[in-house]
Amino acid sequence: MEQSEDRELKRISDEFASGIDLFRNRRFQDALTVFDKIVEEFKNSHFYSVLEIQTRSKVYKKICEAQLNPVKIEIESDEDYLFDGILHLNAGRLDLAQSRFNFLKEKKVADPYLDYLLSLLYLKKNNVDECLSHLRKSIEKDETYKIVAHNEPDYDSLFENQVFVQLTDMTTD
Repeated sequence: MEQSEDRELKRISDEFASGIDLFRNRRFQDALTVFDKIVEEFKNSHFYSVLEIQTRSKVYKKICEAQLNPVKIEIESDEDYLFDGILHLNAGRLDLAQSRFNFLKEKKVADPYLDYLLSLLYLKKNNVDECLSHLRKSIEKDETYKIVAHNEPDYDSLFENQVFVQLTDMTTD
């Protein structure tokens, strides 16, 4: 590297490092300012190593913008409520998941998958009676949930529970 490339690379590297520090500390607006400056200041560089960091700055700039302007999704359809409930269930936000699933129950959505999800929700809330009640409903509506539940690792804690064993017994139909 020649002398001017060394200087330019040192300058952009230092600025990029400061932007990354701000980003890691979740100071997205400040980081965005740093990345904006890098993108603009080094856009006409003749050095590949400098342009590589400038391009990385563009990526971090987009991430900062996304953090500062999150997309708000409107929940409108029954499917939206179901998928949002699943998202919250998987993230461990059980009360939010329950509110989404209960909304569908109040609308009299008779989907066996909804009962199955409610069963998992109540299992995670350590309410075994409600868990088994909803599992029973899902299996009554669709026998395939017997197989699904039998193979679901979340139900491992119930393998000694007689009600669960009877519900998922695949030797009877």
